[in-house]
Amino acid sequence: MDIKKVTIKNWQCIDFLTLSFEKMMIFIGESNHGKTSIINALSAGLGFYEVEKSDFKDKTKEIEIKIKFFDKTEGFSTIKFIKNTDLEDKYFYINRGIEKQLNKEEFKSRFSTTQVIKISSKEMEVKESLIKIKDILNMNKTKNFKILNDLAGKIEFLDKNRSSPSLQRRVLFSFLKNTLNELKSYPNKQQDILDNTILIFEEPELHLNPQISRELYSQLIKLSNIGIQIVIETHSSYFVGLKQYKSICLVKKVRQQVIVFQHTGQLFNGDEIKNFNMNYWINPDRGEMFFAKKVILVEGQTDKIAISYLAKKLEIYNYNYSIVECGSKSTIPQFIKILNAYRIPYVAVYDKDNHLWRNEMELESSNDKNKRIRKMINTYIGNYIEFENDIEEEIYSKDREKKNYKNKPYFTLQKISEDDYNLPIQLQDKIKKIYK
Repeated sequence: MDIKKVTIKNWQCIDFLTLSFEKMMIFIGESNHGKTSIINALSAGLGFYEVEKSDFKDKTKEIEIKIKFFDKTEGFSTIKFIKNTDLEDKYFYINRGIEKQLNKEEFKSRFSTTQVIKISSKEMEVKESLIKIKDILNMNKTKNFKILNDLAGKIEFLDKNRSSPSLQRRVLFSFLKNTLNELKSYPNKQQDILDNTILIFEEPELHLNPQISRELYSQLIKLSNIGIQIVIETHSSYFVGLKQYKSICLVKKVRQQVIVFQHTGQLFNGDEIKNFNMNYWINPDRGEMFFAKKVILVEGQTDKIAISYLAKKLEIYNYNYSIVECGSKSTIPQFIKILNAYRIPYVAVYDKDNHLWRNEMELESSNDKNKRIRKMINTYIGNYIEFENDIEEEIYSKDREKKNYKNKPYFTLQKISEDDYNLPIQLQDKIKKIYK
């Protein structure tokens, strides 16, 4: 069962919502904005959540949850779950345009091979999750004794030892890692040992250090590639990769309405894909921008250091804003594309690069890149600030020679941190506009 689309009506804090699904789904957003409600609705639609009266947003209307999925045997189908105000359940199965009502037993029987493993952030359910994985492996008649023995050993360990939440998560992490390593040894066999499995993981970052968090995220991506559908709800940028932007769902509450921003189309073309992937690989922490109230896009390290330092000096620094180093002026438009797609407020900060020492070809290239950045700006959510010709010239209030551009971050920070340094009014105004 491969979920393709979910529609939710009158559920908890949600009036109406439609979501496209990938093999991996990453739900992010502020607390109390609807992420958990979406996961609960998915669980209810699959029959793994008991609906109560408190789940009705409007007590006079029915709850309706529709899940469109692809099945290897029957193709594209839809299940529809309805709960009326008398708490009566109704189940429907739609295939090739024909809708058939099912009773609860028929519904459970039809989807008996689909297993949902949910690891909650509120209750540690690692042992129960491992037991459920064991049931799935047995149901799929897995004969990989190395995986089965590892799983049995970990269940026995958790059963006999009183384990902290941190240790329980590490045990799960170890099993997933061992399983993937074992499957890697048999690339053409046993890839379907966890077929028809949906893993719902709330806040996978809990109790894990940054290094293990990054590795766990990599493991979850690999699990999704071998057929497991992964649903993550997270507050950590370690579980948000820009390369997986199609999986990201940014959940917001606007005028008391839950809205989800996602982009399932192709954002990049041609060389943009290669350049962006290389850029992300150099600095994967850029996923932080999905959690920011506002994103400040800059070309490089000097801008990032100087802008944040000067903002603190002017006492206007905002910890809810994230400065994202794009690597170069050429890649700023690619980040703008993502921010436009997810409606995240931003300001693009770039150097005009019309220095006296540049030749005609260099000036033309710089101006073309500047125009491209300005053209990409969605003025409803974004803006731009142009340094003349770069932040160093504005800091020093004079034209700079090309030979003075070595060790820029160090000398720039050294200059602006001097006790007698006076920040030029023009640069003050630009820093204030950046942090407006």
